[in-house]
Amino acid sequence: MKKIFYVFISLMMCMFASCQKDDDVSPEPVPEPQPIVVKYAEYETNDDYVDMGVGNFMIATKNLGAKRPEDTGDFFAWGETEPKEVYSWDTYKLRVSTLYYKDDELLLPQDDAATVILGQGWRLPTVDEVDLLADNYTTDDNCCRMRPTVSNGVYGYQLIGSNGNSVFFPSTGRMQGNELITWDNDTKMWCKDCAKSRTLKVFTIDQIDVSTFWTVDRSEGLPIRPVKERTAASDTVYLKLNVLDRNIAEAQKLLNTINPEEYSTASYQTLDRNHQRAVAMRAFVVENDGQKEHTYVPLINKVNLELQDSIDHASHFLRMAIVDMQPLPKASDIKAVDLGLSVRWASANLGARTKTENGYYIAWGELTPKEGRYEWESYLLCKEVYEGNRDYSKFSKYVTDSQWGEVDGKSRLELDDDAAHAFLGGDWHIPTPEEFQELVDNCTFENVLLNGREVMKATGPNGNCIYFPHAGSTHVVDQIYCWTTDMSLGANQHAICYSIDSFWGKANRTWEDRCVGLTIRAVCP
Repeated sequence: MKKIFYVFISLMMCMFASCQKDDDVSPEPVPEPQPIVVKYAEYETNDDYVDMGVGNFMIATKNLGAKRPEDTGDFFAWGETEPKEVYSWDTYKLRVSTLYYKDDELLLPQDDAATVILGQGWRLPTVDEVDLLADNYTTDDNCCRMRPTVSNGVYGYQLIGSNGNSVFFPSTGRMQGNELITWDNDTKMWCKDCAKSRTLKVFTIDQIDVSTFWTVDRSEGLPIRPVKERTAASDTVYLKLNVLDRNIAEAQKLLNTINPEEYSTASYQTLDRNHQRAVAMRAFVVENDGQKEHTYVPLINKVNLELQDSIDHASHFLRMAIVDMQPLPKASDIKAVDLGLSVRWASANLGARTKTENGYYIAWGELTPKEGRYEWESYLLCKEVYEGNRDYSKFSKYVTDSQWGEVDGKSRLELDDDAAHAFLGGDWHIPTPEEFQELVDNCTFENVLLNGREVMKATGPNGNCIYFPHAGSTHVVDQIYCWTTDMSLGANQHAICYSIDSFWGKANRTWEDRCVGLTIRAVCP
């Protein structure tokens, strides 16, 4: 009986279920759409090497044998794998004809110091690879840029890659015999390529650019900056954001922590502007990632290649803005040094924060450095530029001959036009020709190495000294030029300056066009 009852109940339940309306039936749950997973790759970069975004290689962060990027590391003759005490042709191991490489040959692994010391994968760069790193003065956004700079107290050069990565090269010089030659303040490093002669093209960075123009005897000692091959790229192009993200974070930290008044207005505004552009660019490329819209690989590659170029462009210029952010010098950075002469001399150039910095380049009679070119058209005391000959002008002040303008009879700078007095105050001023000549006549000059940079040491009669960096001028590289207070007699377009030969240490009285930017070394009683 119970069995019949259970069967009846089951039939009733089935009939009830069959009589329900379709609307009463619960729909099957619809799974939520899964977010598109976008894979972001990274530039392969670590503490040992950096991908600069050019070529198919990555460059080491420090010289061979160095413990940190600011160290010189070891010196090697080309094709030798160990440093030594004397670098000359007599001690050169490859001078034997059977070991002499021929033109256009590359060093074999057993003669490549980077390969021998660091292991397989590491090697010297080739000339063609260095040319890819060259700062070639073009508007090409894909080229690298170089900035002379100071890192942890060491003078050198920051090379900024096309993707915004950067690497530091200390100013090193080279070894000839057992003597370190550093007078040109550059850094030269070996390449892998050979040539017909004893001299080879080398990886050169100086105050002007990055190049392989200079040649060095293969028996001399140079540092080595190793490179290694980049890992093969996948067929699909994935966006790389890690370098941009690192630069954005560093720029944001700077903007949050520094006092804008302690930096030049132009450099601070450039950093702020490029930071905003980089943040906006990152948001744009992520939103428009080709992988979100397309599944056809060639189309993904095309879209993302264009987006990657935009990422690298923003990162490149943001890194340059970060490197160019230098604190403004303070008057308190300059100390008065008694050399035993009639006046005391400043411990550093005007506008420099250390003894080795170049400082400001200022036109004669102007008070501040320029952002643009130093020429007659931009010279503040220039009233008119002759159309026929742009080297000659008429002036609004300091005129002793009517052909140069309205005569005021002034030939020595007034304090109102003295940049040293304007910046340092008190009794500081630009030296007169007589005061500079006293320095020249009574001091000894010699080149010395200071904080990784060769500078001219001037030692006074009492044994105290000051240092002149090989700052050159806005028109001449390397030499030492400093303004005096006086205009040249009989040539109102010229002002008197002193030149100190950066190699021989010989100082001479000379002149330069008033519109040219030179360094200033102040004096006070």
